[in-house]
Amino acid sequence: MARWISKEKIALIHVAKKELGWSEEVYRHVLRDHGGVESAADLDEMGFDRVIKHAKAMGFWIKRTWKQERPRDAGDLPTLAQLEVIEHLWTDLAEFKPQALARNFQRGFMTKVLRLPALGPQTRAQANKLIQVLKNRVKQETEKHVREHRNPAA
Repeated sequence: MARWISKEKIALIHVAKKELGWSEEVYRHVLRDHGGVESAADLDEMGFDRVIKHAKAMGFWIKRTWKQERPRDAGDLPTLAQLEVIEHLWTDLAEFKPQALARNFQRGFMTKVLRLPALGPQTRAQANKLIQVLKNRVKQETEKHVREHRNPAA
């Protein structure tokens, strides 16, 4: 039996929509592709998690009430969370460019576009740079896809 999400979680999705500047079409596209529903009110917990994970990958940050104990050192290795976001963004990009899942494509992208080592980001700063570029690319491809499918006869 499916359990629907709370009103607070629905509100959080709407905050993400507003903060990310999603049009109604992009918002519905995200709900369909990541949550499997037409309306946020119909999401179950798994769908909510997938939609929020996508929103986070696109730059949505949920404000926390706790403070970080130690300052981050940009020279540290990339965090597990950063690597998960990068993987999620490669998967999102593959919806529009299937070759994005190929290691050769990823290595070439990182080497040519970002001037990063072909093995991937070696520092948190490099991971952040890759995340920003991938978020922008996924946003561009999503908007292009929505435009192309808005007027299929054109």
